[in-house]
Amino acid sequence: MIVNTFAQLRHLRFDNLAPLYRLARRLVNKLFSLPADLACRINSSDWFERLVLYPRYQQWRDRHQAFLPVLDATEQTIVDRLEQEGIYITSLAALAIPDSQQLLAAAEPISKELARLSRVPSQAGKHTLMATAEQLLQHPEVLRWGLSSRLLKIVESYLGLPVGYGGLSFYYSVADGRDAGPRIWHRDKEDWRMIKVAVYLNDVNEAGGPYQCVNAATNEWLVAELPKYKGLTHTDMQQLLNNRSDAHRADDNRPDNWLISCIGKAGTVIFTDTSRCYHRGKPPIQTDRAAIFFHYFSYRPKNPFYCDRSPLSARQIVEFDRQLPPELQGYLTWRDRYPLIGRYIPKNFMKVDNW
Repeated sequence: MIVNTFAQLRHLRFDNLAPLYRLARRLVNKLFSLPADLACRINSSDWFERLVLYPRYQQWRDRHQAFLPVLDATEQTIVDRLEQEGIYITSLAALAIPDSQQLLAAAEPISKELARLSRVPSQAGKHTLMATAEQLLQHPEVLRWGLSSRLLKIVESYLGLPVGYGGLSFYYSVADGRDAGPRIWHRDKEDWRMIKVAVYLNDVNEAGGPYQCVNAATNEWLVAELPKYKGLTHTDMQQLLNNRSDAHRADDNRPDNWLISCIGKAGTVIFTDTSRCYHRGKPPIQTDRAAIFFHYFSYRPKNPFYCDRSPLSARQIVEFDRQLPPELQGYLTWRDRYPLIGRYIPKNFMKVDNW
């Protein structure tokens, strides 16, 4: 009952008390996130990772090798490039996934509504708006596209384990140039390996807030010996970028593919291992950016309490899953198969701060 009451209070808005409300919401979210934060600290301790978690994770991968799907040439290329660089850029047309046109058609009214809301006075100051559960459920083709068989084959082959589908984040990023929220350099910590698949809904140039990540192939020193979450701060990353740019300008003959900035037309698709690669959405300064990020990790993620990022509630996820064909059921409800205490640790409530 306490959790249900808290969930209701978290969605109350008082525009005339917005600053106080935001501070109170953040403090309450932090309090409710303490169990997840403590569990993550334990999972990230060197001895526990090396002696318990990582050997068990490798055993699971070894056992699943015989059950991995057979890939065609295009799918294998994507997996190979993810292994080498941590990122692969393609397009909806090249992927040839059925229902991609339905995805774009369903995403258009959501994007337009978020664009309209971004200019409403009550939303002033927000750098990023996100689609709500209600918007996504009105256009289920968006969430359903993330369960396309080709995507699931690629993700499973790269992860080496059965797939957990974490739903999606539908971002509308306002062209205000601010470094905040998902525009901060970071690595994700849900799992040892994970994939986010981004789809641009409008043309994105360098001034339009492209997705950026560090190329894992040329920066081995940034990739830990074990793929644990080690934090360089946003300031650290910006300093490294500045130093790299200065060195590159001093030696114009040296190729520089350290930073990948993903410019592209509407329909550009980006696969990234966001637990391996530092990444962010570059702050747009000229045009707003609309993009969808589909989230994938293994069905037994390292930190399951960080995986509940979907705007849908647990009840809505279960109901949506029940309406899917039998062969697609279970990807969204991966937590039901999670072993031991990890299934019951409350999720982390700290969300992207959109202000």
